[in-house]
Amino acid sequence: MHVNSDKSMIVDQREELTPVAVVTEPLTTMPPPVVQAPIIEAAAVQTVRTTTVDPAAIIACIIGIALLVLGGITAARASLDGALDEPVVTVAGYTATALLGLIELGFGLFLVIAALSRSQGTILFFGIAGLAASLVAVFQPTVGGGSLAIERGLAVWFTLAMATVIVSALLPTIRRRSSTRRLVDVV
Repeated sequence: MHVNSDKSMIVDQREELTPVAVVTEPLTTMPPPVVQAPIIEAAAVQTVRTTTVDPAAIIACIIGIALLVLGGITAARASLDGALDEPVVTVAGYTATALLGLIELGFGLFLVIAALSRSQGTILFFGIAGLAASLVAVFQPTVGGGSLAIERGLAVWFTLAMATVIVSALLPTIRRRSSTRRLVDVV
């Protein structure tokens, strides 16, 4: 098989190249290279911030902390070494025992945990349970055979505090939205 090709003739017929012109000017006279600047566009960015205020969480936390302090002082003064119903101590002008102090500590802890979790249902549950227990103490201060040594006046304060917790748990959560727009350069 025979192939005719023009390339073989071109390869064989080489021409000698001679320089046409030599540049002898210094490089500083050459024009600088052209650099294209980046195109900058502006884009609008919107930032939305939501502020939430939960009255139930605030009130439950305050009352829970008050119960923690009151229960802690009561338990410390009454001492947990012996029987929990003796001795009867005076705290904040009211009589109480170590058992009542432990109940206040536990209930205060549950209220603070519910408040920090912002669970209105849990706050409402503990408010209702606390209201029921404090109403029993209002009408029957010798509940438990007098082992709590709770006075009617202290039970009334607990009732008012738990009623406040219930009302605050029924209030709506307050949400405020604020929006800002700004321009941002996009390359």
